[in-house]
Amino acid sequence: MKINLIIIFLVLFSLLSDSTDLKCTNISSDIFETLKPLSNKGPVTRCYNLELVIKEMAPDGYKRPVWTVNNQYPGPIIQANYGDRLLINVSNKLGEPSTIHWHGIFQTGTNFYDGVPGLTQCPIPNNGHFLYNFTVKQYGTFWYHSHFEGQIVDGLKGPLIIHNPKDPYLKEYDFEYVITLSDWYHMPAGDIHPILLSPSYLGGDPIPNSGEISGIGQFNCSDSTKKSCNPNNGVATYSVKKGKKYRFRIICTSAAAHFIFSIDEHPLTIIEVDGHLIEPVTLKTIPIHTAQRYSVILNANNSIKNYHIRAKFTVCTPIDNNQTINYNSSVNYNVVGILKYEGTKAKTPISKPYPLKTSDECRDVNPNILKPYKLKPPQCVTHKISLMVAFGKLATTGTIAFINNSSFVPNNYYPSNRKIINGINLHKFSQYENAYGYDRYFTNANDCKDAAVDIYITVNTSRSHPFHLHGHSFFVVYNGENQTGLEPPHPSSFNLIAPAFRDTVTVLGNSTTVIRYYIDNPGVWFMHCHMHWHLIKGMAVQFIELPSIIMNMTIPQDVFEYCAS
Repeated sequence: MKINLIIIFLVLFSLLSDSTDLKCTNISSDIFETLKPLSNKGPVTRCYNLELVIKEMAPDGYKRPVWTVNNQYPGPIIQANYGDRLLINVSNKLGEPSTIHWHGIFQTGTNFYDGVPGLTQCPIPNNGHFLYNFTVKQYGTFWYHSHFEGQIVDGLKGPLIIHNPKDPYLKEYDFEYVITLSDWYHMPAGDIHPILLSPSYLGGDPIPNSGEISGIGQFNCSDSTKKSCNPNNGVATYSVKKGKKYRFRIICTSAAAHFIFSIDEHPLTIIEVDGHLIEPVTLKTIPIHTAQRYSVILNANNSIKNYHIRAKFTVCTPIDNNQTINYNSSVNYNVVGILKYEGTKAKTPISKPYPLKTSDECRDVNPNILKPYKLKPPQCVTHKISLMVAFGKLATTGTIAFINNSSFVPNNYYPSNRKIINGINLHKFSQYENAYGYDRYFTNANDCKDAAVDIYITVNTSRSHPFHLHGHSFFVVYNGENQTGLEPPHPSSFNLIAPAFRDTVTVLGNSTTVIRYYIDNPGVWFMHCHMHWHLIKGMAVQFIELPSIIMNMTIPQDVFEYCAS
């Protein structure tokens, strides 16, 4: 996986070329319809308009302002084929700044379109426009979401599906659907943040009001004083035809909740994890944490009736006391939808659920059974970075998160990539920007052909954390239990045969996880806990990968249009 600088520069030249003659689509979609095949006559340029706007909606029956994309929540499904160029024109009408991150997309050669304020761009102001312009050399199940403040909590997120006309599993199913899972809060994140971060706050992470399947939940309106609360909100329903097979692309878009997903009386065969194919493995229940994705194949070969889709969720941080925000929530943790066979009437299923194991809560599918499809981990590691995750307090703050004794604070209007281009050395970054760099491929020309880095993530609390890395997927070579990092795991205990390959991994409480990936994508890459309440407290670092290449990159002028002079 050597870097091909010629290819990168060609990509950059292509992205900088004029695209004003393209007609962009005001995209919309229905998440309960099967995905329509796209033209596969070679790579094409697809241009979409996304308007960010706040709209009164009631996803769980309770009406509140929702941060939407093209007036939809979840946002419309964006589709493309492997090799396509995406031009996505974002128009911000939120009344506050925003950015969009393309979750799971590597952005090779286009790190500046990764959508992270303070790292790769400055926030798009209200009434501002920004054109994201990148080519997808991947395929699988991805999603997009705001990376500014708490907008992801308030609804600014949607699916991104990249198809491969040569996908080896295409003949294994007839149709495909997208399912999103999320928690939902009635109080906007902007109101929660100052309470959560106050020095006087002694509670735990906020408790949701409801859970959702594909943007639909059921809130107990008897607990609401709002006359506009609808007690008959409906249920997420997916229709199938007996004898057909369906690929369900499941995306967990929650702010914090962990789900255990299942469909009554229908085992699910996993074929994809976080945008990567795996050797098929069949499970009855699938644990899935925030930001993770699974593609599963369902065989609709049961009796013609209705079956429950189940998404049991857990708040993985304990309720410390009655100061916890929304501690007395009447939330129903057993979220349900309906798998409806064609020919049945719309009625509540009486199907039999699979038994759930409490041991699956707040953790991943066993990484040792998620064997990548024709993919092996690198053997030559030239860099090692150790990260110790903990919580604590400063004199002027409530409980905040620390990684290696530093809580992440971005400089939104002087992003890291601009600093590097301006010649600012990594050692001159603020301590609170939590920046770690690695530049050389190898320590000696004879050591190895392709270099990799190992990241040791140690959680020094009882809580588990789903860590997501931008710009890469990684091999989970070690996923420890009760390993505090005082004695780091020895490489002899690593799984180097067929470890899971993904971009989001749950690091268990009081344990160490080791991830490994190639050093092959120059850029500024965010790595953070994807539980929003922990990210807002500073549980994040940034990796400056190959700064000697970044400093010579040509970045489109509009990327820094909204930055401080």
